Amino acid sequence: MPRRAKTAAIAVVAAGALAIGATAVATGSHSNGGKSPQKAPERSYQITVENLTGGQPISPPLLVAHNRRADLWERGTIANHAVAAIAEDANNAVALEVAGKIRGVGAGATGVDVNATDPAPIGPDDKQTYSLDVKGYYGQLTVLAMLVNSNDAFTGLDSVRLPRQVGKTRSHYRIAYDAGSEKNNEGAKYIPGPVGGNPFVRDPEGDVIRAHPGVKGGADLDPKVHSLSGKVAKITVTRVR
Repeated sequence: MPRRAKTAAIAVVAAGALAIGATAVATGSHSNGGKSPQKAPERSYQITVENLTGGQPISPPLLVAHNRRADLWERGTIANHAVAAIAEDANNAVALEVAGKIRGVGAGATGVDVNATDPAPIGPDDKQTYSLDVKGYYGQLTVLAMLVNSNDAFTGLDSVRLPRQVGKTRSHYRIAYDAGSEKNNEGAKYIPGPVGGNPFVRDPEGDVIRAHPGVKGGADLDPKVHSLSGKVAKITVTRVR
């Protein structure tokens, strides 16, 4: 399937399966020895997600700025409901609702490309850039996005440090992770992406988050087309203000 056709197909899935939540911002006072409260700093970042795969559209990513108290996902742990919702169905709504209630979270949003008005998948060999405004003392970034031609594969960042200086850029290459919440049966009827078009159909597993073992080609996925091996995404973060 041509790249444009693949992107259009998953856009239809995203429109039905992805409930978009508004940006959630939580700010708090900062202790400064009993003096008048300091004004919370306001910073802006651009986050570019580049799809390095040849046949795996990436869902509109969840972007969350937080401090060290918050931890949305971690390799070697059981995926919580919010992470599983993204990894299985590209559903950011659950995570946005949960993130807004977690102590230490400053801003959460579904990424919308700076040249667009609505969230859309990132096609193979394509990229998108998002803006994220942060008010308060939140210096870490978490990103989550599904590789949609899979059962529960995702990629992203786990609590990386946001650049402190204006103009400073940091790039991160990331592999595909297996959420461990659904079996990798590779069957189209369980896959929300263009291969299947079937969101919210589950085959539960109950394992931990780990590096994805790759596409085996046992059912409806082709290892040559839908590979999850190696680096699948490049995520670049720049402070612009």
